[in-house]
Order: sequence, then C-alpha cells, then structure tokens
Amino acid sequence: MPSNVIALRGATVRAARGPVFGPLDAASDSPITVVVGARGTGRTSLLLSVAGRMRLSEGSASVLGVDTSTRAGLAAARRRTGVVGFAELDALEPSVTVGATLRERLAWAMPWWRRTPHVTADLSSELLAEAFGEYEQPTPNTLVRDLDAASEMLLRISLALIEGPELLCIDDFDALLLGPAERALVAERLCALAARGTRVLVATSDPGDADLLATPAIIEL
Repeated sequence: MPSNVIALRGATVRAARGPVFGPLDAASDSPITVVVGARGTGRTSLLLSVAGRMRLSEGSASVLGVDTSTRAGLAAARRRTGVVGFAELDALEPSVTVGATLRERLAWAMPWWRRTPHVTADLSSELLAEAFGEYEQPTPNTLVRDLDAASEMLLRISLALIEGPELLCIDDFDALLLGPAERALVAERLCALAARGTRVLVATSDPGDADLLATPAIIEL
C-alpha cells in the first residue's frame, strides 16, 4: 500500500471565471477519506481530479502513489479508481433492468474479443455481493426505477467494482441518500469494502456523515 492514498500540494482547478477549488494542501492515508464542502465549493472537481478524470490547473496530486501531473499519471489514476454518484459518468437509466445494466458494464470492462455473458440470477448475485453484503439484492429483472435510494447507490457501487478499482470516489453522498437509514446502510457497506482493501473517498455537504464512516480522514473545502 502507498504511504498516502491521496496527497495534494497546492492543488487548484481554474475555470474561465476563476478558481473552482484550491489551492489545497491535504493528505490522507486512511482507508476512508471524507471531503466536506457545500455545493459550489469544487467538491466534484476535486474528486474528478483525484480519479484521473480532470487535470489540475496548478499544484500536484499523488493518488495511490501515482503523480497525476502527466498524461500517463492521469491515465494510471483513472485505471485504478472507480467513480460513483457523478451524473455525467455513472447515472443509471430508470427504464432498464438491473441485469441489462450489469451486462452493459461487463461489456465495457471486458476485452473486445470476449463475448459478454448473459446476466443470470447467479451471475447477478455474484456481481452484487461485494457491495450489497447481507442487504437484499434486486433480481436481474428489477427495473432501476423500482430500486430504493440505497439499492440504487449499491448498484452503482457494484458497477464501479466490476473493473476492480483500488479507490472508489463517491460524490453527492448526502444528496443521493436523503434518508438517515439509507445513508447509514450504505456507509456500513463502504466501511466493509474499506476493511477488505478498497479505499474510499466520499464527498458530502453534511459533516455528520463522517461519523458514519469509521472515523475517516477529513478534507474540508
């Protein structure tokens, strides 16, 4: 394991109208890191930078020991991270079944020469098991629009886990999980993933969410 999961030094993203976030100095070697900041503070851009999906304007970022200041570093961070809760990247189609959603992600993750398998009940259970744990899984025939908020979030996490990321970057935790019981359930599953070795980075506007996530490192914006 790298000594720091995330290390930011003067990290800044600028847009035409000025800074989106930064300059920011922060580091975490915790299994779970929580970014706390209201909407408009650059939370999403920070997570995208950590996940190798956005380049910093200034400063530097090390993610899992990889320097993301170069194209090769960004690509390496992108391969080693999964993203959840980003409307432009992993939003689900409400009218599609869970099985079809899983099969689409499998097709994306598998080499082009391999045939994407049909998602049977057994395969669906296997793909959902790590994220759902003891929580009841949806069937492959369940429509996404029929999922409750916790199940939808756990499905999105399951999709990200298909590609075997070392770090999960989860945005809008409090906005996507409005109910405290749903938030607590998903937090418990994230703690379980972190205990098994998948690092977790969560962005929220509610500082209280850190209490659900096993005393994580906290980055404030």
